Amino acid sequence: MKYTEPYTIPFFMATQKGTASLATLVNAMLMGSEHQLDAVDAGMDAVLARGIGWVITQYELDVKRMPKAEVPLILGTEATSYNKLMCYRDYWIDTTDGERLATMRGAWVMMDLTARKVVPVVKDLVEKVGAPYSTHVERFKRLTKLTRVDRQQAYPVRYFDIDANGHVNNVHYFEWMEDSLGADFLASHELASMKIKYAKELPVTAIPQAQVQIEGATTIHQVVTDGQINAEAEMTWRKR
Repeated sequence: MKYTEPYTIPFFMATQKGTASLATLVNAMLMGSEHQLDAVDAGMDAVLARGIGWVITQYELDVKRMPKAEVPLILGTEATSYNKLMCYRDYWIDTTDGERLATMRGAWVMMDLTARKVVPVVKDLVEKVGAPYSTHVERFKRLTKLTRVDRQQAYPVRYFDIDANGHVNNVHYFEWMEDSLGADFLASHELASMKIKYAKELPVTAIPQAQVQIEGATTIHQVVTDGQINAEAEMTWRKR
């Protein structure tokens, strides 16, 4: 079941370039899916009432060009399938003329918020958005492993970084990873693609390190706390 809605990125969420950041882009896409779930009583309130929460495990994103602020857009999303433990969803952002600016797919699990463990997918929630059951396990592209650290930066987790699931909201990892590249790199490059895999959640007391290896137009990232990897990512860039 596909879902679309109009959206405009407000000026106060724009970067210095007047466009969305990676975090803003993903947040907008996720907002569309939350609205779809809310419309069929399968959103945040419904899952929290059962003591569970949605947790992302992986994203893959391709960007033709970053949306500009204050320009009308169309958000789109579709829950494509689910199996015993995983749910898969597609996302996209179009102009009102039909130009596709960005596409993303994600893999999600459900977590018991008390035990902090993955639990089987609650069928009636995902079936409300028309997701078909499939035994097929979708494969995501393999990430390049970081072999050296060219730059790193500590980012203490703040109270307002924590979401309703009790851990760091997944988009903050994007902010740390991009910010660790430094102003000169970000000013001279535009994001073309990103893939990320989440490994271990972060609590409010953590002080993770964002580490990056720069290989020309490709950057390899990891967020690490006390020697343990919390997330790994790979981004490709276009020169401005």
